[in-house]
Amino acid sequence: MKIRLSLRLYFLAAMLLLGVSLVTVFSGLTASYFIKGMDKAMRFAAIDTAEAEGVRQGLPKLVIGFNVASDWQDVPEDIRQHIPTPPTELYVLEKHIKGPLFYGPPEAGYFVMLVINSRGERRFVSRSFVGAPPDFVIEEDFSHFLWILIFCITGIVTFSVVLILMMRSVASPVERLRDWAKSLSADSLKHPAPDFRYNELNTLATLIKNSLNSVQDGLEREQVFLRHASHELRTPIAVIRTNTELLKKLGTSNPEKSQAIVERIERASLTMGHLTDTLLWMSRESDSSLPTEQVDLGALIEELIDELHYLLQGKNVAIEVETSPHSVLLPVIGCRIVLTNLIRNAFQHTHHGRVVITQVENSVLIMNTNSDSQSGETGDLGFGLGLELTDKLVKRFGWHYEHRIEATGHVVRVRF
Repeated sequence: MKIRLSLRLYFLAAMLLLGVSLVTVFSGLTASYFIKGMDKAMRFAAIDTAEAEGVRQGLPKLVIGFNVASDWQDVPEDIRQHIPTPPTELYVLEKHIKGPLFYGPPEAGYFVMLVINSRGERRFVSRSFVGAPPDFVIEEDFSHFLWILIFCITGIVTFSVVLILMMRSVASPVERLRDWAKSLSADSLKHPAPDFRYNELNTLATLIKNSLNSVQDGLEREQVFLRHASHELRTPIAVIRTNTELLKKLGTSNPEKSQAIVERIERASLTMGHLTDTLLWMSRESDSSLPTEQVDLGALIEELIDELHYLLQGKNVAIEVETSPHSVLLPVIGCRIVLTNLIRNAFQHTHHGRVVITQVENSVLIMNTNSDSQSGETGDLGFGLGLELTDKLVKRFGWHYEHRIEATGHVVRVRF
């Protein structure tokens, strides 16, 4: 079974290893400096005692515990026994230690150093320690090395405790962030992110929330697309299916009727194209890629009325159109989609009455009036979801848009 690596354990192990290594290294340096300090004190004492006078071959001299001799043979026998080779380098302390060094006093120590005194005389300065030092020398119950070891262990334990407490202080907000991220839903995304104590965690929480909000917005746009498509595309799809079946039945026996049926299918497919453009455009994040050009609003309205006139077939609806030539620099696709939606909805949802379309310069007014009871069948959907689409589109383009619901119909005005 694969063991998953935990960031918390990894960080804890790495910091513990670093702390133990540092404490061990510095403890080793302390012990090393202690030994070097003792050796240096011994060297300086040996150099001072080498100044003793009256030392000659066969006549060594004892000065404050140090044996000063001019010949190697005059060095005490125990020194020569444990350090058999006479030193050849000046001022280099030769030594031999017996017994424990780090956890207690040694059993014996032998030291010798070759010195040239101020008079240019060659001297062998030596000293030996055998047995435990007297009580007045050893005042502590433990050796210096034991104290160093105790401080080393204490440092490691203290570092570990502090590190564990720090890890808990950091891990607790991280775990809260994890639990918060796991519990996020569409409703909780509407609320601000909680405070996770550390700035980095708060930044991460904001990034998570913004990312999930972006995903949620995309899902909502897809849901709106599907909802609008399922509602708006039913009519042209039904027209295509019905006329296709009718065209199969007629065959080639009646070319005029067949041509009319083909035209209805083409118009229905054109309507589906406009609806698809509308829905896809509404689901996009930016309109920066839309090209703009001069649009003659009067000519465009006349063209759209002609394309959508089939929606009034079989209805007792009068059309009043008043347009005038007027060119405006607009995104053609957006303008066409908005006007198509408004005119199509007015035609589609007017059963008996009239539709008034008035264009004055860059302002377009569309009003439908139903004079029978059929106008109430769809209630608030009297103008369909096309108005909802149009409202979103004009907001995207920054156009002025007004919509008013009256007892017998709807009145909309768009100023491009």
